[in-house]
Amino acid sequence: MEKKQYIQIIIRLILLTTNGIIVFNSIMNGNIIYITVSSMVFIYQIFILINYFKNIFDDIEKAIDCLMYEDYTNTISIKKRKNTLYNKVGLLVEKHQKLSHQNNSEKIIFVNIIESLSIGILILRKDSDENIEVFQMNKAFTDFLKMPKFNNWHTLKNRIKPISTIVEKWQNIKHIISLDVNDEKESFFLKTSITKTNEYQYLILSLETIQQLIDKKEKEAWYKLMNVISHEILNTITPISSLSSELKDTLEQEELNQETLDELSIGLGIIKRRSQHLTSFVNAYRTLAELPIPDKKNIDIKQLTSEVITLFGKEFSKNKISIKLNSIDGSIILADKQQIEQVLINLIQNSINALKTIEKPSINIEISRNNNRLTWSIEDNGTGIDKTIRDKIFTPYFTTRKDGSGIGLTLAKNIIEAHGGRINCTQQVVGSRFVVSLV
Repeated sequence: MEKKQYIQIIIRLILLTTNGIIVFNSIMNGNIIYITVSSMVFIYQIFILINYFKNIFDDIEKAIDCLMYEDYTNTISIKKRKNTLYNKVGLLVEKHQKLSHQNNSEKIIFVNIIESLSIGILILRKDSDENIEVFQMNKAFTDFLKMPKFNNWHTLKNRIKPISTIVEKWQNIKHIISLDVNDEKESFFLKTSITKTNEYQYLILSLETIQQLIDKKEKEAWYKLMNVISHEILNTITPISSLSSELKDTLEQEELNQETLDELSIGLGIIKRRSQHLTSFVNAYRTLAELPIPDKKNIDIKQLTSEVITLFGKEFSKNKISIKLNSIDGSIILADKQQIEQVLINLIQNSINALKTIEKPSINIEISRNNNRLTWSIEDNGTGIDKTIRDKIFTPYFTTRKDGSGIGLTLAKNIIEAHGGRINCTQQVVGSRFVVSLV
């Protein structure tokens, strides 16, 4: 409170005390008139003092109600706000009003973002008593399941029973789920994540059609491929364009003497080499794009690997590379011999390139069988593959070598996947290890 209010309260208390003394003296003297008048004045002063405090408390209570129920229709008048206490209360209400408007705006933005997503989103909220309620659900979610939007969890869970079973576990899950939508089976990729606040736990469930997932992966692959292709073409075309322009200027400005002819010859040679590089690049792309369907026959992976090792015999001797092959006897598998041979060549060549700066280079090849799946691994003690680029090594034309084409590992991956198998690179303390598995 400000000084003026303190003075008003003190004056009222002084007057009340003075009047009380007068009433007391009047009673002691037995003067009925003085007793009556002074008592009425005393009661009136008590009423005024109570009313003064009541008005203050009423206004503060209204302000508190505004904060509690977020009802900002009741405002404090300009006249009252001249008082410091009222002004501070008014500023507090205005601050919370701005925060409320900001929260509402952010909620609208949040809802719009959720609604704009092409994947289905369902957000559930659980309190300390394990009561679950629907916090948010977007249109994509209801469209996927061909149902109206339900805001009551008990009603909703009966319509999405396979999903509600997962929700009841209330944990982080990634799962392919099959749902009945209009009497037809549809597969979805379902993912859940959990977040907590002081009062609630939230489960965020995303639902994505398998086709959406495939389209997204294909689009990402095309973006990567287009970036590589455009980069490679520009790296070839730009110097050719610049050099051809310089050669044209040379022809126009100078006479054709021996020095000019030599300069033209060098320039044309550079253009030829860059053109050949671009031709090789296009041919490499055709190799990837036009991979034939595997002509599968029974082949012995152990024997085929031995033949490829023999093929690299001179290179192993030249670079002093120790090569070891450990294999089971029953390594027969149904596959395209030429394509699998190409995979082995690419992986072994990749290891040789990684061993050029190693003092005691070695390559270990191991072939094993687990049930119906044949697995072979090629491990070296070379420079290894940095974890920052591990997820890019199978991207077309990605290479860390100046003389590399960037298609060896991509071609190997395409061949193995065409056979229904898998290929991956596992992290090693020293060197790298590629593991191929086929059924």
